Amino acid sequence: MKELRHRFSSGFFIILALALLIFGSNNTPLLDRIRSGVVDIFVPVLDIASRPFEGVNDFIDWTRQVAIVFSENNRLRAENSQLQKAQIKASQLAIDNQRLKKLLNVGEGKVKIIAAARVVSDSDSPFFKSVLINRGTRDGVKKGQAVINEDGIVGRIISAGRSSARVLLATDINSRIPVKLASNGVNMILEGDNSLFPRLAFLPMGGKPVIGNLILTSGYGMVFPHDLLVGQVIKTDEEGIRVKLSAKLYNLNYVSVVEYDITRPLPPGGGGKSRRTEKK
Repeated sequence: MKELRHRFSSGFFIILALALLIFGSNNTPLLDRIRSGVVDIFVPVLDIASRPFEGVNDFIDWTRQVAIVFSENNRLRAENSQLQKAQIKASQLAIDNQRLKKLLNVGEGKVKIIAAARVVSDSDSPFFKSVLINRGTRDGVKKGQAVINEDGIVGRIISAGRSSARVLLATDINSRIPVKLASNGVNMILEGDNSLFPRLAFLPMGGKPVIGNLILTSGYGMVFPHDLLVGQVIKTDEEGIRVKLSAKLYNLNYVSVVEYDITRPLPPGGGGKSRRTEKK
């Protein structure tokens, strides 16, 4: 449409220019008035003739804008639908989680840092892997509490005096720590055997880890909080599955003693207070 309008306008002005050239050779007042009159007549005509073309162009632009708005509206509707589905799924997962907690009577776990301690001595024995720390009962330390550092798990308190306590390391032959695979949550036990690399035991069918798998605490046993870093699988053969601990137990300086407490709700009619699990 624009090309047609431009052709019409160009043709008109070419004819008009030729006419002005022909009559312009005689520069008389009469010819000037004639030229002015002709221009005055044809300019409104040209303006009126161009309006339909402008209307068509406006209509085309409006149609294009409508198409753009329609496409954007469809995109927003699809995005909104996806967000609604995601919200519904998240809500359903939250509901399922609450149902499972009620079914298992599992409360929320609370982790409390009891004390930061310095390692003052180790057992230096091939048969007993433990260290002595400079915090005891006067600092809130007691038997059964977990000991960790910035790299991962260290062990657990096996005895506590007033100003000192002994920590059984995760590599000791008497150590048993509930753990899980970080990738799929399969539960197992980390067993110490006095070597640098404890092994995994009680693996479920089809849950064999592979080299490189990360191992985390599972939270079972109510000693270690869940999801603490334990280490990484470095060996899988007929001799067992070995784990390299994240914490360097052969070079300990400072550790933290923590307490993991799970609050279980009382059954209906059991009173308004929750009961806490008792640690042995």
